[in-house]
Amino acid sequence: MSDAKKIIKEIHDLTSDMIGVGLCRYSNFPKQAIYPGEDGPVEEISIPGVEEASVALKERPYAETYRVLRAQGAFNIEMIDGALVQFRYRFQSGSLVKHVLSFFPSPDLLEYQNDPEIYDLDVLYAEVVAKDIVTTPIRFDFDIKNFQDYIHPTSHFTIGQYKNCRIPVRGGLTPFRFMNFVLRAFYNTAYLELCTDWKRSAPDFEQTVTEKEAADLHWSFL
Repeated sequence: MSDAKKIIKEIHDLTSDMIGVGLCRYSNFPKQAIYPGEDGPVEEISIPGVEEASVALKERPYAETYRVLRAQGAFNIEMIDGALVQFRYRFQSGSLVKHVLSFFPSPDLLEYQNDPEIYDLDVLYAEVVAKDIVTTPIRFDFDIKNFQDYIHPTSHFTIGQYKNCRIPVRGGLTPFRFMNFVLRAFYNTAYLELCTDWKRSAPDFEQTVTEKEAADLHWSFL
């Protein structure tokens, strides 16, 4: 089984697991496309409509971006509190060349405001509706083409929508690595109660962090 097929399978498995424990309200399974490229065949794993939405919303306020992505269904998973999760990968000649893994929390917790009883009765969701929470989108990017040592790491983590926020990461993230981080960081109570026995199926990608990047603050998961 190719790496791309393993990634597709892991996205399907994670989505099913999230639905099974009640953390996912709506889901869109990934689309897959294969087309020729100058350096070999390109295989993309994405979501219908996400590219068009991303281009149209460039440099728009976050709340507007969130509303459009949600309305167009440009996500793989919509969490119980309205947060959106996206998995997007590109492989060329069998190797990972790009990914965009995004977490878009609801900017105003509309779901909680509309039906607070859903959350007030269940301690599992207490963290996501706390009144002092400041919602901030996060993203893990992998981009071989635009690599510049220390300036634009191949694999990096971005907080908010800051143009030059690129914290180096050991390497590309599988769907399991990304979703495990989201659950542990933002839904910890639910994660500890429902998700600790989940297993990854796709192998980790090769390390891409450089010596200069690793000598400074960076993310490592091995």
